[in-house]
Amino acid sequence: MGKIRFSRKTFIRTFLVMKNDSPYVSKLYGRKKSRSLNTHSQYILKNILPKYKLDDESILTIGDNIEFEIGFGYGEHLLWQALNNKNKMFIGAEPFISGAINLIKEVNQKQIKNIRISTEDAINILDSMADYCLSSIYILFPDPWPKRRHHKRRLINPNNIDKFHRVLKKSGKILIASDHKGYIHSIIIDLIGYVRKVLILQKSHTRQHIQNTKRKPSKMTKTQSI
Repeated sequence: MGKIRFSRKTFIRTFLVMKNDSPYVSKLYGRKKSRSLNTHSQYILKNILPKYKLDDESILTIGDNIEFEIGFGYGEHLLWQALNNKNKMFIGAEPFISGAINLIKEVNQKQIKNIRISTEDAINILDSMADYCLSSIYILFPDPWPKRRHHKRRLINPNNIDKFHRVLKKSGKILIASDHKGYIHSIIIDLIGYVRKVLILQKSHTRQHIQNTKRKPSKMTKTQSI
């Protein structure tokens, strides 16, 4: 793959396209099934998935060093991370059933204890999480939805960046990978815009705090007549 260049002209063109995009939707789009599930796959979903399934209660008791991969595909990266970081807990969300089944089989065969799996919408999972609970978020090669009318379906957008920020610890990180130049440009623009908004809010709050501390309470004098 050749080097991706970030020219001023490209950024301006991307920004103008994004400015006229339809409003983003709070829903994760993507394929869920590629074909009918065979008997063995149905058995895995019914009998093995519950052992590793993420639920609302497990989110609260899962630990304090949690990493979340959104859209893990067939689970190769998530599996590698769990095997090489046994002191951490990993959550994986993947609506594509065949991919989820592949990971469930691997996790069960290797008896991996530090993975929880969900086939639900990752955005709903984020909404159910407490503030500052994740050490890392992985979003590796998300669907770029290249057609302009589909840009509203992109996972990485200002609305969801706000959700990522809320659940990440102050020292947390988000790791994003994409091979689609147009999507990379829009991600960078969205991230820069979000950081700028956060800095403006922080500056405003700091200014307000300084003004409040400078204000001296007015002294009330009370006179009594005898």
